[in-house]
Parts: sequence; C-alpha cells; structure tokens
Amino acid sequence: MDENGASHVCTWSRASGRSVRDVLRTYLGILVVLHLVLNTEASAASKSCDKSCFSGKCMNGTCVCDHGWVGDQCQHCQGRFKLTDLSGSLTDGPVNYKYKTKCTWLIEGFPNAALRLRFNHFATECSWDHMYVYDGDSIYAPLIAVFSGLVVPESRGNETVPEVVTTSGYALLHFFSDAAYNLTGFSIAYSINSCPNNCSGHGRCSTANSVAGRVYCECDEYWKGDACDIPYCRDNCGSPDHGYCDLTGEKLCVCNDSWQGPDCSLSVPSTEAFWVLPSVKPSAQSLGRASHRALVHSGLMWVVGGYSFNYSNYHMVLKCGCSTSPDAPGRRGNRPRPLPTPWRATRPTWWSWPTASR
Repeated sequence: MDENGASHVCTWSRASGRSVRDVLRTYLGILVVLHLVLNTEASAASKSCDKSCFSGKCMNGTCVCDHGWVGDQCQHCQGRFKLTDLSGSLTDGPVNYKYKTKCTWLIEGFPNAALRLRFNHFATECSWDHMYVYDGDSIYAPLIAVFSGLVVPESRGNETVPEVVTTSGYALLHFFSDAAYNLTGFSIAYSINSCPNNCSGHGRCSTANSVAGRVYCECDEYWKGDACDIPYCRDNCGSPDHGYCDLTGEKLCVCNDSWQGPDCSLSVPSTEAFWVLPSVKPSAQSLGRASHRALVHSGLMWVVGGYSFNYSNYHMVLKCGCSTSPDAPGRRGNRPRPLPTPWRATRPTWWSWPTASR
C-alpha cells in the first residue's frame, strides 16, 4: 500500500475516534437531563400526595378527581353515579358535605329483584337537606322514602336504622343540600336480592319455595321475623329460676309462680307496666276485666283500659280478631252479635302505651 493510502487510513481513524467520543458525550448528557427531569417530577408528585386524594389521582401536584367528585382532595360528591355491582355502598364523601350539593346515584339490579338499602349513617340539616329514594330508575318512579335530619340506630344491639327496600330491581337516590348549613352526611350500603339484615346471624338465606326466585330467611329454632331478629323467648325466660321457653306449643315463656311478664323478668306482684299477648280462644278462659272500653272495626275488636284481675295494676290494650253475622242468634234489630270465633291478640300499636290506673 502506498504512503498516501496509509495516511488516508490514519486520518480516517482519528476522525472516527472523535465521532465516537462526541456520541458518547451527547448520550451521557441526555441521560443526565432525563435523570434530573424524572427526579424532579417524582419529588413534586411525592410532595403533593402528602395530602390524600380521596376519589381521584395525584397528577402534577394536584388531585385529578374521578367522575362525580369535586374539591381539592376530591372529597365531595357533585354529579351522577351508576352502580352495577350486586352489593356496595355510596356516600357523600369522607368529610362534611358541601353547600348547594346535588348528587344522584342509580343502582341497577335486574327486573323485579329486591334491592335493600341500609342507612349505616345519616346526618343532614333537618327539613332543608334531603335524600330522596325512588323505586325505579328515574324520578318518575314511585317515591318511597325521603330522609332529612338525624337517623340513628335503635336501642337494641342487633339493630340499625330500618332498611328501605325497592322491588323493581332498581333504585334512584338523589341528595340535595341548601346554602346555609352542612353536617357529616351519610353512608348507605346496598345489596341486590339479599335477605333482610343477613338474617341477623340467627338463620340462613334461602330461595326455596320463594316467589320468582326471591330470597328469604329460614330462622333458627329460637328466632322469628322476616330478619330472624325477634326471639321467641327473650333472655331464655330467665331459665331455670324464672321460667322456661316452650317451643312445642305457642312458643313463648312459661313463668314460674313468682314471676310474670313476656320474659318472666317481673316479680309477682309487679310495680311495672308490661305488654302481654294473651291467646284468647272460645274454649279457654280469658282474663277477667272491668270498666274497659271495646270497639269493633274492620273485623277486629280493640279492648282498651279498664281493670284486669291479674298480677298487675296497669292497663292493657288488646286487639282481637272477631267476625259478625246478621243471622247470629240473639240478634236485636240491625245490630249483629259477635260470633264465638277465635280471637287473635297482637302487639299494641305505637300509640297505645299502657298507663297506670288511678
């Protein structure tokens, strides 16, 4: 190879070396810049996420809210929601709701299924901030409940507020608040085609012999009611000292001689009022009474007040089933006489509390 060729090869090698160094220098510079950018973004994101985004994501230092949520932490509902799971919950947010809030939830089940709403917590400004519940998928469906104010659990440990049940398979809930005052809001659980209160832990949920595949509670031995939440014998009748639970007959407490009351918890004689559910039959003697009032209405006879010749000095309210016939013996004019049909005693309604006699 001649001298010019060798010189040419040498010159090409030096140029090639400088080119490689330039490429490496550029590549390293890009890596450094990229590293700085990524670290800066990560640092900014870490700083903003110290303030939680409840219903959204932290992006570029701010909370980007999910659909239907607003606020610097996405903590307030403000929009429409569609729920399609068989069970779930809905809430206005983790803090007090906003002024002038309007939120709507559509729960979609399937036609004619029972949809249960359970109000685990509810606190709104009474008479001004309302929750409307419709049995259907729009505001044109039947309005079945409106809640406002405070809804709190009952006194018994196994109860919360009553369930609201829709039968269309759908439910529309709309919440509205005014501009003056706010409270903690609400937390509502829902379930589709489930048993009431999950049978209260005293039974099992079954579909056997039900209509259109709906579920119902099969209660354990000592329990009754749609939700298996009513004991046949409360506190087991104070057994063995006070009485015992008779599950072979009328399924109630049978008290010893020194005790009385529905759960055999009151001594004889008693200085406290209590409810009694007597079984009055044509062939059996009923409690003697005097100075009471009786009213027959829609096939039922209500016996109110008076004096009972038992172990208590308090009034009673009885609601007895009876029927009349214009051909009954002993008829006078157009006033039919009650037939000796079995009487059915039921629990008094809320307005008929027993009162002490004077």
